[in-house]
Amino acid sequence: MGRNMVGKYLRVLRKKYGISQKELALEMNVSKQTISNWEVGRKLPRMKAIEKLAKLYGVPKASIMAGRPIEELTDEVEAADPQAQRVVDLSEQGLHLTYQGHLVPQEYIEIIEKLMRSDMAEHR
Repeated sequence: MGRNMVGKYLRVLRKKYGISQKELALEMNVSKQTISNWEVGRKLPRMKAIEKLAKLYGVPKASIMAGRPIEELTDEVEAADPQAQRVVDLSEQGLHLTYQGHLVPQEYIEIIEKLMRSDMAEHR
């Protein structure tokens, strides 16, 4: 997750919806400075904020975390692997993940999510 890419994308989304930094700050229950820090890439939003932003803007969390529209991510995946169908966020409910044809147990998925959260926290 490149801070600058995420920040630029958050700014594009905010402008697209005609929301000021102050208005977004009130909606997100954070300071205007926090919004500014996100948009210039000084800081990354935490996962709860990403979830709220995704819901507010009607985009997948993966799109915000990548700093690009989901269509671009899907196009890249399909170009790299023509068999790929779509980008799927690990936290989506109702998914049946497999590895080499075997169902991945839920406890393994929870371990992967914990590793991802701690890795993301280290890179803030």
